[in-house]
Amino acid sequence: MDPAENIARLLGPVLAIIGIGMLTNGFVYREMAGQFLHLYPLIYLSGILALLAGLTILHAYHRWTRDWRSLITAIGWILACAGTFRILAPQFVTFVGGAILPHDGFFAGAGCVLLALGGFITFKGYVAEGAISPSDMSQSEKTRS
Repeated sequence: MDPAENIARLLGPVLAIIGIGMLTNGFVYREMAGQFLHLYPLIYLSGILALLAGLTILHAYHRWTRDWRSLITAIGWILACAGTFRILAPQFVTFVGGAILPHDGFFAGAGCVLLALGGFITFKGYVAEGAISPSDMSQSEKTRS
């Protein structure tokens, strides 16, 4: 199986669930974001985790193609850059977040984008051409023996 499909199977549902959470609990997400922006250690830790996630994705798959798999590479780069930014300039993260947080539509818009992106990536990871389903895998194992 293509590494991009493996990453899509893991990353897609996570993005979709975060998007649903933003759409259904916007007030709670706004409250969490406000608390998060006041704690530099959390900004720093989230930067380390985002950088690690981005580098892990780029290590496993880093090709620019003319299909959906380029989204995987783009997400890897976005996470790596966002993580680096949070580590190097946590005070600027607070500034940018403070400017975005008051806008009522931010979490609804971000939730829609994440739900759509996560749903698309999940679909491609599980239904893409060449994807092996668990039943196909057990069938191929039977033919080998």
